Amino acid sequence: MKPVAVVGSALILTAGAIVAFVIWTGGDCAGAPVYRSVQACTAGGIDAARCAALMGEADRRLLQNGPVFDMRQQCEDRYLSCQPASGATGFVPRASGFCVRQGPPEVVVPVFGRG
Repeated sequence: MKPVAVVGSALILTAGAIVAFVIWTGGDCAGAPVYRSVQACTAGGIDAARCAALMGEADRRLLQNGPVFDMRQQCEDRYLSCQPASGATGFVPRASGFCVRQGPPEVVVPVFGRG
C-alpha cells in the first residue's frame, strides 16, 4: 500500500472515531459542568427557571439534530428515553442532561449517553 493511502486511511479512521465518540457520549462539553437534571443544575448555583429552560433547549436541539431511528424501540435500545423527531420521520433520544459551553455565544449541548 502506498504511504499516502496509509496516511489518508489513518486520518479518515481517526476522524470517524472522534465523531463516533461524540455521538456515543452525547455531545462535547469541552470541560463545562454536566447537569443531569434541573435539580443538579440548581445545586450548581443556577436559577431554577433558567435550568428548566436549558434542559428544554437541550431537548429541542436533539429534536432538530439528534440521531434519528426509524422505530422507537431501536432508539430506546440505545438511549434512556426517546421522543418523536422534528422534521424527520422517526425518533431521537431525549436529553438526559446538558452542559453550557461558554461563548460568545453560549451553546447548550445536550447529553444523551447510552441507556
